[in-house]
Amino acid sequence: MTHYIKILYVLIAFIALPAINPAVSALQHKETDLKAASDNKPYPEIPDVLISFDNHNGTKHAVVVEKSTQQLIVYSHKNHFKELYRFQCSTGEIPGKKFCSGDKKTPEGVYFFTNEYKKKDLSPTYGTRAFPIDYPNFFDRIEGRSGYSIWLHGTNRKMKPRDSNGCVALKNNDIDEVAKYIALNKTPIIIVDKLSYISSDNNDRIKESILNLLEIWTKALESGTYHEYLELYASEYLPDISWWKEWDKVKKAYSASDLNLCVAIKGESILKNDKVYVIFFDQVLESSNKKISAGSKKFYLTKKNGVFKIIGEEYQHSSAKNQKINPLVSAGINLKKSVEYKHKIAELVDGWLKAWSEKDIKRYGSYYSSGFRSQGMNLRTWLKYKNRLNSKYAFINVSKDNLTVEKIKNEIVVSFTQTYMSSAFKAKGIKKLILIQENGMWKIFRETWEKL
Repeated sequence: MTHYIKILYVLIAFIALPAINPAVSALQHKETDLKAASDNKPYPEIPDVLISFDNHNGTKHAVVVEKSTQQLIVYSHKNHFKELYRFQCSTGEIPGKKFCSGDKKTPEGVYFFTNEYKKKDLSPTYGTRAFPIDYPNFFDRIEGRSGYSIWLHGTNRKMKPRDSNGCVALKNNDIDEVAKYIALNKTPIIIVDKLSYISSDNNDRIKESILNLLEIWTKALESGTYHEYLELYASEYLPDISWWKEWDKVKKAYSASDLNLCVAIKGESILKNDKVYVIFFDQVLESSNKKISAGSKKFYLTKKNGVFKIIGEEYQHSSAKNQKINPLVSAGINLKKSVEYKHKIAELVDGWLKAWSEKDIKRYGSYYSSGFRSQGMNLRTWLKYKNRLNSKYAFINVSKDNLTVEKIKNEIVVSFTQTYMSSAFKAKGIKKLILIQENGMWKIFRETWEKL
């Protein structure tokens, strides 16, 4: 009987072994983590520094550094924020916010990656790669903070907590992984001492209020006065409006030319640091289906008597900061030139088609360059050929659709759907014209046609 009891104990232990075996348990835990990582449901709580990203035009990732736990976390955003990776990092050996060069502290705030250096350009101190960030930002400068060369970088040394001169350091394998999620001048890095978490639902009201302010701001630029524009700014902050007079001239020039002008915001990222909200966005001007960048901006907002007000702003790129002409004004001038030359080319094509349809061979020929060649014919032979064709038909009607105009170096390439009708037959195809300047005027240098 004792023998059978022993066998029974052995069988029970064998059956229970997979449940208590550490290796099996770890494998099951890993599989559970992988399943959770692929789960598309939003996290019930997210760091309060992350508010919202524009899924269509903006960055889809954010890097968050928590100094108190020496952790770097990568978040993705697709309708909601989700943690992708969590790495151990090393920040400045002295606690607290960075104040000046050499204090061995890591700054705290919302920053953006501005450049990338690869291993071949770095000393071993910085490992396999490094990403400078835009410290000091607008608020750092206002508060008198200084310093430079704050980077997120790798390291060839054994990593220890709080062991940098102010940078954020990662193991080389980890920085190589994080690099996949960094888009320069787009991806933010938010550095805090201790993270606070909130329900993702709480951000919806904040997002709506901020997007509403941005819409009012764009409308003030499009059609408002500078008084209406300034109402959106906090009373203690006076933005530079020395460019407004030139901007008014730009708007009036569009109006005089019967051109619409729209100021749009694309790819906005809404972030938070302490009680200040940081909004990063691309500023775009649109007119007659043509778009042009007017620079990337950052707004700093806070609530004043329950209403969001702008308490600071700056352009992201250093080139935009150093422009003598405001990037918005410059973009408005360049866009108008682009739209107007397209109108002029469209008018040229219409005049050419009208002369062709009216069988006015002399006027038709005036649209061609003296160096024109087609099907082995020079301009003179080509016009004789076209004149013979025209004489065969009682009428001709040539029209265009879907015109596109593109300037490539010293040439303009025009493409459109051409419909040709005459008393004898009808044909439809893609016409392509290459224009060059001759005696100060655009002339047809080459043309091709492909039947649809």
